Amino acid sequence: MSKGSKVDYNYKEEKGLIINIFVTGRCNARCKECINQIITDNSNLAPEFLEIDIKRDFSIIQDIIKKHNGLPATICFYGGEPLLEPEKFVPLIELLEQGGYNNSIKYMIYTNGEFLARFFKDYPDIAKKIWIYAVSIDGDEVQHNYYRSGTDLKRIKENLKYVKGNYKNILMWSTLREGQSLMKCFEEFLRLYNDSLVNHFFWHCLETQEDFKDFPAYFKSYTEDLKIIIDYYITQLKKGNLLPIAHINELLLYLITKKERNHTACGAELDTNYDLVGGHILACVDLPFDKGKELKQNPNDILRLKEALGCFKCNIHFYCGGRCPIQVIYGTSLRTRQYCDLLKAHVGIVESRLDEIKSILDEKKITLQDIYNRSAFIVRYTDVTP
Repeated sequence: MSKGSKVDYNYKEEKGLIINIFVTGRCNARCKECINQIITDNSNLAPEFLEIDIKRDFSIIQDIIKKHNGLPATICFYGGEPLLEPEKFVPLIELLEQGGYNNSIKYMIYTNGEFLARFFKDYPDIAKKIWIYAVSIDGDEVQHNYYRSGTDLKRIKENLKYVKGNYKNILMWSTLREGQSLMKCFEEFLRLYNDSLVNHFFWHCLETQEDFKDFPAYFKSYTEDLKIIIDYYITQLKKGNLLPIAHINELLLYLITKKERNHTACGAELDTNYDLVGGHILACVDLPFDKGKELKQNPNDILRLKEALGCFKCNIHFYCGGRCPIQVIYGTSLRTRQYCDLLKAHVGIVESRLDEIKSILDEKKITLQDIYNRSAFIVRYTDVTP
């Protein structure tokens, strides 16, 4: 760290299994450019074939945990909208709890937030066992309701207020599409965070098969917004407040320690990551079934995708680890490379303020372990990089 620093900048990361389970294809929302609609559902398989099966998936989870000698696991429920049909996954949690896994398994739900209060009312004990709720919120009410048609931010906030009295671990997850404002997402996060309705923030760019209509305008808007966000982050840090923007905090860990990720950010090729769909293990729950299965069985194919993109020669590969396989396979080559340019700028903006940030961390005696424990730990359960 800085010369003469007395602060310990070593830190330990959580090492455990991640098991994503596809609960249901049903969803009340009609989000613009929904990944399930434009990419995942190209499997040409009946939805019920892909969905959770309690006995089958319980057995598979047991086998996975046994294979890894009881390594702690996080079970992540995915959709569609899982809370539309909680009766499909609640019995699995009950089975795991009864099976003696209550101390070695945590649970996470990805949700649009529309049914959170109902879930807490209908299944109060189970709802409180969930470690993290990742709630999709894409800006202020006007922006969110436009891009996530079928949901209503005002109603989601009411749900979060109800949950607040019972629970305290909510991740706000924003998906950025062309035409959306990152700043509006950030400002909404601040409102919710200051009201103690969310605890963490992450944003990422949409995976899509369409090219940008005006990438220079998108690039300009994104980078200008990010500079303002980093200014605010530093202002808060000077007050001793570590703003819980998960991927910014993780990036700082990489920049300070100069460590290497050594795998794609999402970990699709790792033996510790499992995406369970229709009783099969896929490389990614968002991929069409056959392609996801093929990539999981042949993880070196993911490395070949990185070679084709030139990832190993890229100056941010140490952090990025390679672009999302979904975007590389199903997106256009142009958009994929534009995302690479955007992420390089993203890293550069944060890195340009690194000396200042390191100095404040020293002054406030905020260690890298603090950054990890308070915020960066949650990155593993997101798309990791924007």
